[in-house]
Amino acid sequence: MTCIDIGTPSKPTSTCPADTILPGVNYLKGQPPVVALADDEYPEWLWTILQPKVLEDDGPGGKFERAKRRATNRQAIKDRNFMLTQ
Repeated sequence: MTCIDIGTPSKPTSTCPADTILPGVNYLKGQPPVVALADDEYPEWLWTILQPKVLEDDGPGGKFERAKRRATNRQAIKDRNFMLTQ
């Protein structure tokens, strides 16, 4: 496997500045308003949560093969259901 160094990825920034009131986040009665924190106060994993999960090819019967098979089966079911409605 060849790795390509693309440099250090830039850290994403949040869409709202620090100390912005986030309406609708507090759902308990009498709770003080929830405010956004500064970007460096959030845990590191939060910035990577929306990236797709990357599975390594771990041989026959592994997680990668199972996920690929499930995706293929789901797409076949969707295609078959689509053709039934035509």
